[in-house]
Amino acid sequence: MALIKWESPRRELDLATRGMRRLFEDFDRNFFNFSPALNQGNFNPSVDINEDKDNLYFIAELPGLNSDDVKVTISEGVLTIRGEKKREEEHHDRNFYRMERSYGEFVRQFTLPEDVKEENIQADFKDGVLEIMVPKKEPSKPKEREVKISGGIRKNGEVTLTNGQKNGNGQEKR
Repeated sequence: MALIKWESPRRELDLATRGMRRLFEDFDRNFFNFSPALNQGNFNPSVDINEDKDNLYFIAELPGLNSDDVKVTISEGVLTIRGEKKREEEHHDRNFYRMERSYGEFVRQFTLPEDVKEENIQADFKDGVLEIMVPKKEPSKPKEREVKISGGIRKNGEVTLTNGQKNGNGQEKR
């Protein structure tokens, strides 16, 4: 029996994991494709999130929509993208064999990290792609404050000297 070297077990396991994840993520999206009546209200746009050193970026695919169909809001650290993809005109004189496009209202919400400037968020909509730029705050630098050094520490109104000297009463403190 010949032994076969397994070149990249981690890569193959990663591919299998991605395939299973895709299967479960697409399940509800594809579940209702068998019936046009059940397919209404199933539109859920895909969103990519990435960042650079200065900004977070949210990029949403919204095919068939324009900027008037979409509303972007921010409230209590939550970015919300909402809108509606409306069904095109009905064709009553046609028989449909398959309907894969989905329509309806959608809402996508994302909790933002605390280190963003909510007041400076910008959005751009072009060719069915919504790009939202969320600027990050500059990291706060630790503040340094000098502490003055004295000969003793006050406790209950008396000065306890640290070098064996006497306080104002002429008594030595230990």
